[in-house]
Parts: sequence; structure tokens; C-alpha cells
Amino acid sequence: MHNSRITTFPRPALGDLSARADLSAARRRVLEVVEASDESMTAVQVASALNLHHNTVREHLDSLVDAGFVTISTRPTGKRGRPALRYSSTAPDPRQVIDSYLLLLDAVAHTLGKGESAQSAALEIGRRWAELTPAVAQIVAITPAGSRERIMSLLPYLAMMGFAPEVKGEDVILRSCPLVTHGHTPDPLVCAMHEGFVRSAAETGRERVTQDGPEPAPLRIARSAGEGCQLQLHEVTSTAKAS
Repeated sequence: MHNSRITTFPRPALGDLSARADLSAARRRVLEVVEASDESMTAVQVASALNLHHNTVREHLDSLVDAGFVTISTRPTGKRGRPALRYSSTAPDPRQVIDSYLLLLDAVAHTLGKGESAQSAALEIGRRWAELTPAVAQIVAITPAGSRERIMSLLPYLAMMGFAPEVKGEDVILRSCPLVTHGHTPDPLVCAMHEGFVRSAAETGRERVTQDGPEPAPLRIARSAGEGCQLQLHEVTSTAKAS
């Protein structure tokens, strides 16, 4: 007999995060207040926290309920009349989502171990990551390796990743690391994964001329406090500090 049972999968959190980005600034503020509370809140309480009229806040809350970010409940008060509606968040807190994946990356890094073999494995993970990223694969397919055109085409994606790239002359300065949060700094092997990602995406295909003759110009991504990291547009050098 054919089994007609339908498996229900969890709602993807990424969809919630994308929908959250489409919220107006006012509704995001209302949602943030509800999320920050340990208990469900009334519209009056939310309005008081934001110094807004409760009718205005109630409209935002109703929209958040319709979008699936907030749920409604009631709590008996022992008094006569209808109890006030109370609102609580159903949406994932982006900070918690990010923190959970930071721990996953740390677990991967710790599993890789130490030494050159671990470093090589981390670089390879980064390379495969770039190869499996559709936006990067498309850029690689239509732009010459190591060209200014390729690096410039990669800037929007690097910005989306959270590196805050800034072009200064022939250099691209990465002003921030997307994995540095309050109280958390990524394992060095995670930085190596980022290095492998950018090396694979940029692929300089060039040589650096030294007194001993030409040699490959490696790419090194290094955090430099207050300065960021450096990628050169025409030639990727092994500099560890942004100039």
C-alpha cells in the first residue's frame, strides 16, 4: 500500500531573515523590543518602550503577526473584562543564528587540528566554498584571472559577506570581518578558509619579480586592528598589514 504520509520540514530560518530585511525601520524597532523582552508584552508596554502611541504600535504588531514574526496570546488577570493581548516573537534572533554558526565554524576548525596539514585543509575548504558559490562562479567565468575587472566585480559580493571593502588606489582594503562579534574572534583556521575563498575567487595568475627571479605572488588575508586587510587589484601580495 502506498504511503501517502507527507513529511513536513521546518520553516527555513533564512526565509525569516530575508523577510526581516524587508521590514520598515519602524516595524524592525517594534520587533526588536518584543524580541528583547523575556516575557510577552502588551501593545501599551511596547509603545511605552518606544515612546509611541499605542494605536500606532498596535498597527505594526498586527503586521508583524500577519508576517509570522509575532504571535498573540492572553494571560488571565483575575479582573473583569477581556485580558489584554500579549505579543511575543516567533522569528529567529539574527544574533543567535550567527552565534550558532560561529560555534559550528570553530568546531570545524578544532576538528582540523593544528599545523600545516590543518592550514592546507582550511584553505581547500575556502577554495571549494568559492567554487560552489554561484555568484562567484559566474564572475570567474566571465572575467580574466587576476584582472582589475574581476576584483571590482567581486566587491559587491565581498560587501554582502560583511567585509566592507574599500578601494584605495590599487588596493582593496577589507575594513571589517563578518565573523568578529562582541566577545568572539574566529579561529585562525576560519581566517584561512576566508583566505582560500578569496584566493580562489581572485586567482591572480601573475608572478612577482624579486632579486632571485619571478615567484608566485601568494594572497594572505590578515586582520590588522583598525586597518583591515589588504588585497591588491593588479597583484596580490603577501603583505600582512594594510598600508
